Amino acid sequence: MILKGNQRGHGRQLALHLINASDNEHVTLHELRGFLADDLLGAFQEAEAISAGTKCQQYLFSLSLNPPQTEHVPVEVFEQIIAGIERRLGLSGQPRAIVFHEKKGRRHAHCVWSRIYAAQMKAINLSHTKYRLRDISRELYIEHGWDMPDGLRNSEDRDLLNYGQAEASQAKRAKRDPKELKALFIQCWEISDSKTAFTAALLEHGFILARGNRRGFVAVDEQGEVYSLSRWCGIKTKELGARLGDQNDLPTVQDTIDFWQGKPRDQGSHRDDARAAKTKHHEFETQLAALVAKQRAERVDLEADIETRHLEQAKANQKRLPRRLKAVWARVTGQYQGIVDDIARSVEILSHQFQTEREQLIRRHLAERRSLEREWQTRQDRDTLWQEFEASSHNDRLTPDPRQVLVLPPDNPVPFTRQELLEQPDLILDHIAERQARFTQTDILRALSDQIDDPAQLRFAADLTLRSDKLVTLVSGDGDPRYTTRAFQALERRLADITSCMVKAGGFSVSNVHIDRTIHHQNRALRKSIGAGLSDEQVNAIHRILKPDQLSAVVGLAGAGKSTLLSVAREAWEAQGYKVHGAALAGKAADGLQSASGIKSRTLASLEAS
Repeated sequence: MILKGNQRGHGRQLALHLINASDNEHVTLHELRGFLADDLLGAFQEAEAISAGTKCQQYLFSLSLNPPQTEHVPVEVFEQIIAGIERRLGLSGQPRAIVFHEKKGRRHAHCVWSRIYAAQMKAINLSHTKYRLRDISRELYIEHGWDMPDGLRNSEDRDLLNYGQAEASQAKRAKRDPKELKALFIQCWEISDSKTAFTAALLEHGFILARGNRRGFVAVDEQGEVYSLSRWCGIKTKELGARLGDQNDLPTVQDTIDFWQGKPRDQGSHRDDARAAKTKHHEFETQLAALVAKQRAERVDLEADIETRHLEQAKANQKRLPRRLKAVWARVTGQYQGIVDDIARSVEILSHQFQTEREQLIRRHLAERRSLEREWQTRQDRDTLWQEFEASSHNDRLTPDPRQVLVLPPDNPVPFTRQELLEQPDLILDHIAERQARFTQTDILRALSDQIDDPAQLRFAADLTLRSDKLVTLVSGDGDPRYTTRAFQALERRLADITSCMVKAGGFSVSNVHIDRTIHHQNRALRKSIGAGLSDEQVNAIHRILKPDQLSAVVGLAGAGKSTLLSVAREAWEAQGYKVHGAALAGKAADGLQSASGIKSRTLASLEAS
């Protein structure tokens, strides 16, 4: 769990940030302790009023707790961690507020303490909090068995694409992804060895190198947003100056903004691409708004239901207490205290049940949000790959001769001309990677020979291709080297990350009542049709895939009954209230599942419900 804390004032500004429901999909004020007010603004105003009796300007200590993305951390664990932190920082007993935020399928917490010890009207001294929180964070990763980030284990191994609140806010204003933006600036810096090269690299991506008013070298985009290069490139100002030299010959920020405003807007395809991207973003925002509205309504309904059951339980407990003479007799005999203790235990059990229901609902909502994010990211990746394919394709592919009765073109014609391959032979790698995840030198020679028939030129093109930066050499047990492309390898890593997240994430649990009922129905139907029911292996598989996981797999031989057990799982999911989508490589399997959710091959059947 990443911990970030700082001392600060301006309690009203912090309160407005914490209760901001426009930037966060769900905001929950979990606890207010030690304040007279019952709202966050009033509580922080109290802290500010008390601090006026001291010389302390930064009267609050604000802490954010960010668990790993793939881990579900219950509220009780957050409370335990916060209690341990305040004890180690010397803030035990101080007024505090805890707020939970949910955004992009992740939940994190904010805890804010008052630093003013009211009994002595002194501010509690907090020193070296950055290093102390770093040590606590490492201990939490070890204690809970989470995968510790490399940057936390060793600061020298931190991810260069990590960004702070300032970069996130600026990227949000520019409506761009902060990681992609930071990767762009780092790439421009790494491929440049002079001011001229760096200027050209930035200009190619729509930025102009300029002289900042106070921040040295900056980049300005078409919207007039000013980016600090030392911050976005992750390098020191001295290193920038050593490579870029004197900045006096660069235009000022205002001159650059005036230049962008006077420059005619791009016409044609660039405008169409921008319009298409804007349309897709609006479509995503519409779906996200509908999802958030539905989830908020479900939470309101749950709280109303909890309140109703709580009142019913309170009335039932009230009836259990004896009255008048019976109450006197119960007190004399000691039965009254036993009844009170029993009622207290039932109230505690019911409160735990209510909290469990809230956690299950929140977990499902987070899973739904992550599913939407993955869906749109997949669509974006697919559109990008298609655009790259269209850009790399050539119009002069092999076409049938209209005078010929029958022409059988190659199954996978090379989309590049001979001259294009002679000038840039590694273009063939993307073409090969479209059909083969792993390939050999022979595959490269065969693909190049479709367009290059001269042996000398073929050998020269093959040598250049084998030295290309796009190519990745893989270890092979038989000694024959295998290759893949960096783009395909990155795609594989992304697929592995998504799979890992889905395996660890939850949110689609099914109650045992629905599971047992659907198994019973299926056994009754099978006995009528074939005189036998589900096997023990099928029943075990059904219970396995109906656990609260987003991804599960069933492996078995053809005809082992995978489609049958998936149809049972589909009925159980639908009985729980989930909407199930399915796909199958075999048409028979799809018919057998009756529109159930399954992906079936000869040895694998897997299913994801959403």
